Amino acid sequence: MGISWGAEAQGLRWTRPEQLVVLIAAAAVIAGSAALLVARRPAPSIRVFEQSPQTELVVQVDGAVVRPGLYRIPPGSRAADAIDAAGGFAATADPAGVNQARLLRDGERVTVPDHVFPVRAADTRIDLNRAEARDLEALPGIGPVLARRIVGHRDRHGPFHRLEDLLQVEGIGPRLLERLRAGIVIR
Repeated sequence: MGISWGAEAQGLRWTRPEQLVVLIAAAAVIAGSAALLVARRPAPSIRVFEQSPQTELVVQVDGAVVRPGLYRIPPGSRAADAIDAAGGFAATADPAGVNQARLLRDGERVTVPDHVFPVRAADTRIDLNRAEARDLEALPGIGPVLARRIVGHRDRHGPFHRLEDLLQVEGIGPRLLERLRAGIVIR
């Protein structure tokens, strides 16, 4: 039995294909009307907030500088500018420990490290368990690569307990160990 939508009252009967065509046409009219309503809806307003240009940066400079503190510097300044504002490097500063070319942002902190001096006993030998790589480079036959290997071995495996433990470090053999004996100590 088909849907008649009042056609039966007039004596008309629609076939199944006719009903389907009418249903599809009605759906198309509804979809088209909905699309027109959406298309005519006003677009949401876009608000653009412009940030006022920053006239200065406030940065904290500390560590090995002459006058640690807060400094106001112009936008586009680099770490070197902030260090200059703090009176420059102190006598104990390690300038290589800070990237002076780094661009700064408001609220940053620039810390200048102190030199790390070799930890030596009164007999001037370097303590193998406390020395940094740069300290070890002062020893005969130890360059930057081998110094980093020694420190890396110590970091991974713990402190050295006897001088012969150095033989476990790649690049150190019995001959080099004998050359190092006079300049190192293990505490």
